[in-house]
Amino acid sequence: MNKCLKNLNRIEFVVTMACTGKCRHCSQGEHRSNDRIDTNLAADAVRKIAKEYNIESVMTFGGEPLLCHETVCEIHKAAREMNIRQRQLITNGYFSKDFDRIKRVAQKII
Repeated sequence: MNKCLKNLNRIEFVVTMACTGKCRHCSQGEHRSNDRIDTNLAADAVRKIAKEYNIESVMTFGGEPLLCHETVCEIHKAAREMNIRQRQLITNGYFSKDFDRIKRVAQKII
């Protein structure tokens, strides 16, 4: 354990900077990038960090993280496996106009 991080208790992931919103107040500018974090690396990071530290919460956000819902689900699945009770997602909820896709993604997140 790194003594400088002895009080580490939270992990946050910026899943992607891509975003569907066009918020005037956003300081990030254009969110057109298709870049995203690596799903497997992120989930493995949760598992490895949780083994070494008393992690109490994991959060995913972005841009619009549900544009990469598979990654969000894998991160939160790893957190659940590691008994991290507080799992949070910040989303504007607007990642698709397809109702069936929205329903499938919501079911996966649950």
